[in-house]
Amino acid sequence: MTRECHRHPSSSLARLVVSIAAVVSVAAIAAPAAAQSADWRVVENPYQEDIQYSLGSTFTPRVEVEGVRWRSFLIEAPDRALLIDGEEVKIEVAMEFENRGNTSAKILVILLLENADGNPLDRIEVKRFKLAGGRLKERTETVKLPAATIKAVSRVYVFFEVLE
Repeated sequence: MTRECHRHPSSSLARLVVSIAAVVSVAAIAAPAAAQSADWRVVENPYQEDIQYSLGSTFTPRVEVEGVRWRSFLIEAPDRALLIDGEEVKIEVAMEFENRGNTSAKILVILLLENADGNPLDRIEVKRFKLAGGRLKERTETVKLPAATIKAVSRVYVFFEVLE
């Protein structure tokens, strides 16, 4: 006597649902990781670029130099309408970096402030700093600039170098 074994239809459906859910989960995890790495530009050391920039806005270079990623920078200044020519004004420069390597890296950043025609106005040289391997670091510097310079800034020439 032979006995036929029939599977219950709901158990097959349950296995199919679990399989589909596993595939969807893997795709959901893998897709953002692939997109994240594809968004970064690997560039020569040092990285240099002339950009249009508005004070108070965040710029995201999304560049990687020697395993160090420059995520963003922001130059915060008082409202231009409130500035009085001849006065020195404090501004704050905030930056974020990530060292994807295993060893520490020494970082140099210089921001050349320019007017709309690309003529130089002033320079902000961030104090060199070390970034440990596998770490994310936010760096903030406060500098004083003439009010007239702040009013005229509309471009920034960025320079980012990994020294060690």
